[in-house]
Amino acid sequence: MKKLILLIFIPIISFAQYQNIDESYYNKNISLKSWKVNGVERNAVVYIPEKELLKNTPLIFVWHGHGGSAEKFMKRFPVYKFWKESIVVFPQGVNSKSPWDIKSEKTGWQFQIGDYEDRDIKFFDIMYSYFLNTFPIDSKRIYCTGSSNGGTFTYILLQLRPKVFAAAAPAITANVGLENTYEIKLPPIPIFHTSGKKENSFSKQKKLVNYIIKEKKAKYVGYWNDNILTEYYKSDKGNLVWFKHNDGHRWRTIDTELIVSFFKNSK
Repeated sequence: MKKLILLIFIPIISFAQYQNIDESYYNKNISLKSWKVNGVERNAVVYIPEKELLKNTPLIFVWHGHGGSAEKFMKRFPVYKFWKESIVVFPQGVNSKSPWDIKSEKTGWQFQIGDYEDRDIKFFDIMYSYFLNTFPIDSKRIYCTGSSNGGTFTYILLQLRPKVFAAAAPAITANVGLENTYEIKLPPIPIFHTSGKKENSFSKQKKLVNYIIKEKKAKYVGYWNDNILTEYYKSDKGNLVWFKHNDGHRWRTIDTELIVSFFKNSK
């Protein structure tokens, strides 16, 4: 359940201009890990920094969207390149049903709380326990982010594991895993919600974000980090940033640095 089964080398989009580190540094620290969850093998692609950097280590979970894969998602959104001291986990989904995939032909995560007896929550629990028991993780710096169906699962995790995360960044989703969105109960942590203005679900995401703002009793204070595509709300229950890019249903590669910056500066 805790074995390292394979070391893989994956070509990654170049972000060397940000980090001034050779690509080989990252490639040699990326591996595929495997665990058994209710008798089913589940996998994740994981970046683990060099041993000398493993001290009070941040831990970040990154969930791909429906029909995606951990490997492709890691290539497009190399979170670790902006925080090389962190352990970054890209879990791999399994075939899952959604309103757009009723035959479960594509990989992803449970669409609602309780789907598949919360098999993906159990997968998270096993991974979370493994990393906490194997590495010197800073329990106050554990983060969660995901795109589309992965954004939904981020919201599900916040509800079912409210004491785990220091901050979260769900992207391009209006679904929070409940029949009634407005029954959502979130922990008092900072949230960075990404939306595309051309998304079909943009109006629903707007309603969701406004509801979260209301529940947090948050006050609008302007742009976040002088970024004109953001709305920044401060609250004693955790600040909220709503980032609205001008594209459609996408978490863009260039937005990865924003999310990592948010995590680094969340308190």
